[in-house]
Amino acid sequence: PFATLAVSLLLALLALLATPTRAEMRHYGSFEVHYSVFASSFLQPDIAAAYGIVRAKDRALLNIAVRRGTRDAATVSAVLSGTRGDLIRKTPLEFREIREDQAVYYIAEFGFVSGETQYFDIAIQPAGEARPLVLQFNHVLYAD
Repeated sequence: PFATLAVSLLLALLALLATPTRAEMRHYGSFEVHYSVFASSFLQPDIAAAYGIVRAKDRALLNIAVRRGTRDAATVSAVLSGTRGDLIRKTPLEFREIREDQAVYYIAEFGFVSGETQYFDIAIQPAGEARPLVLQFNHVLYAD
């Protein structure tokens, strides 16, 4: 089942590469943080249902994976916390860990208003590290 979700998320990420929304990556010393935001409607209905993901035009997923070293390195475990919102109101994100073979990634679901800029502020604490990595970015989602 996790392999099916991983494949579905990968396909959603690949579809996003052809649109203005795409997967991003940031370097933090020896770590790479890969992240993407996409509408939950990109997921196949059966996959979304199997994992309790709400699939709707006004729902989205934030997907984050942390690697030590290069893209070929395995992902690492981390503790994530953060918020998203507009310039005035911030809403906490609830991350779920997904493990599939050697891969570990984190997803958070949230609702959005089409065309509204969302500001993300995420603290990523890789296992065994003293200081968190701080990921801040903004993103505009559109209902499909």
